Amino acid sequence: MDAITSVVRTATNTVATELTTETLLRLAGREIGAIHVRGYYPPDIAAQVAEKAIAHQALGHYHKQYTSSVGRIYTPHIDTKWDPELTKQYHNAAIPAIRDIRSMFHPYLAPVDRLRLELQELWPAGANLMRLRGRACFVGAIRVFQPDRSEFYPHNDAIDQETDAPEIEGILNQLVANIYLQMPDEGGVLRLWLREPTPGETGIILAVEGLEPETIEPPAVEIRPDTGDLIIFSPRMLHAVTLCRGKHRVGAAAFIAAKGPREPLVFWS
Repeated sequence: MDAITSVVRTATNTVATELTTETLLRLAGREIGAIHVRGYYPPDIAAQVAEKAIAHQALGHYHKQYTSSVGRIYTPHIDTKWDPELTKQYHNAAIPAIRDIRSMFHPYLAPVDRLRLELQELWPAGANLMRLRGRACFVGAIRVFQPDRSEFYPHNDAIDQETDAPEIEGILNQLVANIYLQMPDEGGVLRLWLREPTPGETGIILAVEGLEPETIEPPAVEIRPDTGDLIIFSPRMLHAVTLCRGKHRVGAAAFIAAKGPREPLVFWS
């Protein structure tokens, strides 16, 4: 595959099991639905960091109705809400936040750092940290789903709904990578619809960050990851996480923007 020439609205339900140049290009071009690499990160190290994450002093919560029970360490870009002061705070805190997340895994390599290095090697044009209007972005957010409370309703994520910075021009697809540090006893299933929301659905998602599950068709793919697994998919398409039961679901995450194989991938959270 020489180029990502266009992005269609649907993808196949094929789930690749290896992270390679070919699978990355196929995922970015929506020729496959996801990449699921089992045992990507050592479960024993992941479990130690999950405990730190649950008690982290910077653990806050998303701000919209259907996501407010889900915790995240440090403010993700979506919560800048187009506000100039919040955007300034986000960029000012980006590098210190990256370093603090990295310190949680010391003396081991943080999973998002490993992913960043591997994508730099695998993607034809390499990979870099996202900068918006020349300012560095945070990457490596850790998300914490509370047992018997937290879930993600069907929704999508798109950087052009959060900023009009010139650096996002030319993005053909947006991916998200999740490395699972702890899984609940039950639930926490990733659900993928492999289609983008309709304009009407988009309006609801922007207002409350999710659709009532009974208002749409069943998902095309369901994946229950194990601790240490890596899953990458396109969050521009509808996705959800089912209710977690028994213990916290903890994961490290990064968004990845693709402008085609002749341009570097870029990371942010």
